[in-house]
Amino acid sequence: MSRHDVSRHDAYGHDAYGRDAYGHDVRDHGRHVAHRSAFTLPSRRDSVARARHWLRDELQRWRLPTDLCDVAVLVVSELFTNAVLHTASALISCEVRLLTEHVRLDVHDQGARDGAPSPRNPDSRAENGRGLLLVESLAEAWGVGSREGGVGRTVWAMLPLSHGSGIASGIRSGI
Repeated sequence: MSRHDVSRHDAYGHDAYGRDAYGHDVRDHGRHVAHRSAFTLPSRRDSVARARHWLRDELQRWRLPTDLCDVAVLVVSELFTNAVLHTASALISCEVRLLTEHVRLDVHDQGARDGAPSPRNPDSRAENGRGLLLVESLAEAWGVGSREGGVGRTVWAMLPLSHGSGIASGIRSGI
């Protein structure tokens, strides 16, 4: 399975809601969930900064390494921005879970426009269009799934805890 999966399952065979192929809830089974937290904000551009601050505060409270926090904040910023700009949502929710070996980030919207999000190859002069390329390069896996009830979708990313070993400092220095 590729790192980017627009089907309903992540790289571990679980859908956007933490169910395996048989419909069993594996969010708390098979993968230990040490911490879980969620928030919902209005679908407005200024909510993106609030989402970044909320996530950083939450991950720091969980005592995760600064580099991992930086990567997670960048990924959530990109996913939340896409939900604000490219969906017909009034509210956007974010859920973060600390698993045994990963941080899982889920961004839930209420109403997607046509088509699933996918990385683009923007012109070198373009000022936008690189968000999912960043997500793809930083996440071990990411994908898109339909929300329960069929309204909206979930875009998720799995970040290995090993991101706490220096990748974000390379990003800050332009490597």
